[in-house]
Amino acid sequence: MSASEPRPPEPFPGSALLHPLVLGAVALLILNDHVFKARWPSWWTGKLSDLAGLVMFPLLLQALWEQARAWGGRGFRPSRSVLVTCVLLTGLCFSATKLSVLAGDGWRWALGFLQWPLRMGGALLQGRDVPSLVPVAHVVDITDLLTLPGLLVALAVGWKRAAVSSCWPGARV
Repeated sequence: MSASEPRPPEPFPGSALLHPLVLGAVALLILNDHVFKARWPSWWTGKLSDLAGLVMFPLLLQALWEQARAWGGRGFRPSRSVLVTCVLLTGLCFSATKLSVLAGDGWRWALGFLQWPLRMGGALLQGRDVPSLVPVAHVVDITDLLTLPGLLVALAVGWKRAAVSSCWPGARV
């Protein structure tokens, strides 16, 4: 990088989530799950959600790791080893939920548990009874594995971010 070129912004914990490809994936995930699937349910709308989630989720895991390190007072610099671990963990868990009914059921209940506080808050605000904990809908479908290349987008975004951060003097691991 020459002296006349502007330096890229210094990464901060979770900054990979602000990459345009990741923001686009999140927007696609929301639109697809709340609009496209209702209006045009098809094989493709299921794959779009999976693809968008695979682009975003490893970087969300990495962001949580980075934020935990920052809160712990440790130095921060994007780590390629953390990134690769998050990508592999996402790929393995995703594959398990698409190949195994047991893993798929675990995912359904875990996501239902995470959504329950919002459902409960909405019900209480509307004066309704507290809703039961219910699992989300999930289909075990081996063809969803066709979306695994979405992990390469997350890997590329995080890899470049780690390379950019190495140009900052004083960056600590």
